[in-house]
Amino acid sequence: MRDLDSRPVRAPRVLAQASGPTLILLDPDTGQCYTLDEVGARIWDLCDGTRPVADVVALLHADFDAPIAAIQADVLELLDDLARDALIAAG
Repeated sequence: MRDLDSRPVRAPRVLAQASGPTLILLDPDTGQCYTLDEVGARIWDLCDGTRPVADVVALLHADFDAPIAAIQADVLELLDDLARDALIAAG
């Protein structure tokens, strides 16, 4: 998911449960569990299919004190991981 114009959307089958600052994702099709930290949970929440990746990066840059290049690299890496495991798709 390297296209900053794509609009990532969460797979509807994936179950999400907050546990303190982390978010636990369960893929009922595979039984796999995934744990996201606070930043990963925010990215997951923003993957609703309405905003492009570039907007997700900009929103995170407004929320967190980090260089935009680092945020973009981290967002793209997480989105690639989530897409590889079919937890999100490009919208």
